[in-house]
Amino acid sequence: MSALLRAVDALNDRLIAAIDIGEALDRSGGEEPPAWVRVYRTQIEAISEAAEALETLVRGIGVVDPDIGPKGRNGIEGSIE
Repeated sequence: MSALLRAVDALNDRLIAAIDIGEALDRSGGEEPPAWVRVYRTQIEAISEAAEALETLVRGIGVVDPDIGPKGRNGIEGSIE
């Protein structure tokens, strides 16, 4: 396995831990957890989506030519060069 694939796997492992922490914080907040818990979970979700796009490209699933994407985009949904 290449170093790049190992790095993607490590990223996924860290994201699983971060998601679990977010869920624990949410549960510990009771009926109305603090706003920062929602911010944390929203950011983890965004990072997860970016990691999924990266993994897709690294593993060669659905590789998109950067020139095909809309102007100003690098071919990955939601990202700007």
